[in-house]
Amino acid sequence: MKKIALLSSLIIMPALAQQPKFDIADVHLSATARGFAQNFGGVLRGGRYVNRDATMLDLIEAAYGVSEDTIAGGPGWLNSDLFDVIAKIPDGTTPAAANLMLQALLEDRFKLMIHNGTRPVPRYVLSVGKGGSKLKSASGSGNPGCQPKEQPGAGGGRGGPGDPASAPNIQVACHNLTATGIADNLHQMAGGYLDHDVIDSTKLEGPWDFDLEWTGRGALAAKGADGISVFAAVDKQLGLKLELQNVPMPSLVIESVNRKPSENPAGVATALAVAPARFEAASIKPANPDLPPMNGLLYKGGSQMIAGGTLRSLIAMALQIPPNVAGDTLIGLAKSADSQRWDIVAKVPTTGEGAPNVVRGRPQPPPLSVGLEMLHGLLLDRFELKTHTENREVTVYALTVASGKPKLTQADDSERSGCKPDPNAPKPVPNMGPMIGCKNTSMGELAQNLQQMAGAYIDHPIVDATGLQGGWNFAVGWTPRGMLQTPPNPNPNQPPGAMAEAADPGGISVFEAVEKELGLKLVKQ
Repeated sequence: MKKIALLSSLIIMPALAQQPKFDIADVHLSATARGFAQNFGGVLRGGRYVNRDATMLDLIEAAYGVSEDTIAGGPGWLNSDLFDVIAKIPDGTTPAAANLMLQALLEDRFKLMIHNGTRPVPRYVLSVGKGGSKLKSASGSGNPGCQPKEQPGAGGGRGGPGDPASAPNIQVACHNLTATGIADNLHQMAGGYLDHDVIDSTKLEGPWDFDLEWTGRGALAAKGADGISVFAAVDKQLGLKLELQNVPMPSLVIESVNRKPSENPAGVATALAVAPARFEAASIKPANPDLPPMNGLLYKGGSQMIAGGTLRSLIAMALQIPPNVAGDTLIGLAKSADSQRWDIVAKVPTTGEGAPNVVRGRPQPPPLSVGLEMLHGLLLDRFELKTHTENREVTVYALTVASGKPKLTQADDSERSGCKPDPNAPKPVPNMGPMIGCKNTSMGELAQNLQQMAGAYIDHPIVDATGLQGGWNFAVGWTPRGMLQTPPNPNPNQPPGAMAEAADPGGISVFEAVEKELGLKLVKQ
């Protein structure tokens, strides 16, 4: 036994000695506001590895090549705190080698300890229905895949343009797909329904051809009995079943990890400092009033990025301030800052910060925070923007506890924090967007989320005045403001000159949703 133990140690020790490491690394909390974060993984450029606005889950995913839901354990902040990693790499470093270096960095700087395990993970399982498969054996040898069919116009529906009830169904023709290919394509095509990977359990052999038609997730409620979900379509048209099940999957189990990384060695941050990202060139012109207004910042592909809006909205974007509260938090602008609109066409750099990235083989724009940094630089240079911060008294919405007990569940500290749409959660009223499920979310985080997600309703900052401590689990949803304020449909049988009957929109405002669904209240003060 002693000889075997000695032999094992001799095998393991060289493997540890060969673990590649970054030459030096700057690890720090990101300055990006949570609602403006966008992470595409790490990129290699100019002798550096750069991974911006990354949660600990993002870093573990990149380092070990796993998906988020196969990472088990760990504290709730894994999906909330944002970090920047900038490291020096040897010449010739490959992405795979950089990921191994990132593993070593997480173990060294965050004291990450993990082990392999198995955990039940939600997956949509594709199986054969009771009546048997309705798939047709492939008739050709072309490339496998699915193509959309030509769609008729939306005319003749029950509503006008943009009405979900009049939108045509999604129709695709698929050829030469194996059962595994069917599962993969369904997940890609019907992501509005399938919020987890699809696993093939049909045991069907050979390539198949089929046509499939279903109603988009956003139009299903509006179409009523005329709509067909992707689950019903797969069942009725293909003779297959899609069921959400917990499937045992290999996983990484987090034993422990520090929330704060160890300090950077002296001088490292300076040695690895990256010059602020700047556009290579940009044109700024008054917006054409005869064209639809451009609002926001958009990467157009290649080297082009465009932006548009009033000066106030452009400054708010650049400073990562939600535009709906910029009236309270950006002081001292001229009146023209809210009336004159501008169009910006800019060229992003071809190399370095701000250049487009190729991540996992796919071209990606620079992270949003880097795009906003370039916009900020443009405002500094061309509008001579100068700012400072100070405290002022402003109107806010105070998030308070309504009469009665809050409709929230206290979260366990180990639950992953965060909010995301839950398309399959039941809705309190039909005329609304998907419910938003939140886990281990503090009331301060809820205030920030509502301020950003319900911008059409919220025109002042939201502050937490609930006094509720810790993290909470809950679901909340509301009707988009534009849908709630839809004018009533005219009654063709109504006498001439009579007042129009108010139609029941069947919706719920964000203020009503917070009170009825959460037992909280938004009070202007």
